Amino acid sequence: MDANSVLQLQQPLADGGIRSVNFFNGRLLAGKDLSREQAARREADARLGRALGDGVAFGLEVARDQSLDKPAAPVLNIKAGLAINRLGQTLRLAADVSVALTRRFGAADTGCVFANCTPLTGGTYVAGAGVYLLTIAPAQMSEGKAPSNGLDPTNVACNTDATVEAVQLRLINISPLRYAGLDVSSTQFRNRLAYRCFGVDARAQSTIDPWRTDLSAGLIDELRQVGLDDRDVPLALVFWTVGGIQFIDGWAVRRPLHRAENGIFAALVDDRTPAIGRAMFMQFQTQISELASPFVLPSGVTASSHFLQLPPVGIIPVPPETDATDAQATHFFTGLTYRGPAYINGARLESLVRESLSYPPIDTKSGEFIWLYRVRENRMAIDFQTTTPPPRMYLVFASGQLSYRADAQFDGAYWNDGNYALNR
Repeated sequence: MDANSVLQLQQPLADGGIRSVNFFNGRLLAGKDLSREQAARREADARLGRALGDGVAFGLEVARDQSLDKPAAPVLNIKAGLAINRLGQTLRLAADVSVALTRRFGAADTGCVFANCTPLTGGTYVAGAGVYLLTIAPAQMSEGKAPSNGLDPTNVACNTDATVEAVQLRLINISPLRYAGLDVSSTQFRNRLAYRCFGVDARAQSTIDPWRTDLSAGLIDELRQVGLDDRDVPLALVFWTVGGIQFIDGWAVRRPLHRAENGIFAALVDDRTPAIGRAMFMQFQTQISELASPFVLPSGVTASSHFLQLPPVGIIPVPPETDATDAQATHFFTGLTYRGPAYINGARLESLVRESLSYPPIDTKSGEFIWLYRVRENRMAIDFQTTTPPPRMYLVFASGQLSYRADAQFDGAYWNDGNYALNR
């Protein structure tokens, strides 16, 4: 490299710059000039989108459409919302929509609006049971006709009034090979499939050898090689059998906006880990809410029966105790190693959850130690009937990797709802 090729300080570097059309009075404009201006705007927006990171900004929750859903012809309802894909494109669903999983629709998707695009393949038709990934992706459609002066007859056929940067919903079949070894009839299937999406095995391996960069971040990253495009934003897992939809799990694949770094040690500092931690917590709470009927969990539901792995912190509804044994409240943890429940102040709950987002999950087969807590304000509202209707009683569990939160603080809690110092 000679001295003339070395960049100087404050020297403009045009490579990668955004080129906008310079408008001035008297300039002759052609359609391609305005297209260049639109392309510059899209590139600027995409750079901002990539800086924010990909994922769901808000909304886009997925559920059964209770009024239209049938076992042989499932219909899903998707809430309005906004997402950003890996290319920085914003995907806006302006209103709630219902989508049939068994209807074919040839979504228009060309390379005219999004540069360097090829048509999305697959995901437009489903005709059988299995595990599917629902995504939102960009699409393009033409709208209306514009008047033409007729001076160039070759352009009359292209007198479209507007090109709409739209979205489409895609359903991508996940090959059973991707979840080989999981029993689809097991009560643990949903949990185990979700944690494959979280990539917890790769996370454990990166702790053992942080110099490794060849580890998959989970099932969703694997699908990026076989059907899931960088233009897609995952919204939900859908498990469909001949009896209809068995579950829809949004948080197994849904992520908040985040940026994932590359290279060694990236997993220790980038945004991916807390994003997955948030997803773990929300996935568990959603599944627990669906299992609870309507105030407590059925007696047959325990941590071991339905969950191979638990988030590092979780909250479960429990029945009010009639004695001091806590036998009903701790039934969910039968067979696990735990201590408590002890009382904590509500002011500590949010910090406990937020700290847990960077911790690994709890393996229910490992014998790992678990802390159990009651929240003082919850119990007092029930005992003293300070609210109508009374609140649901709950327990908080936390991985033994997290520091103990219920040290004695009689200056900040009532005597009956406090603790003695832990005998260590």
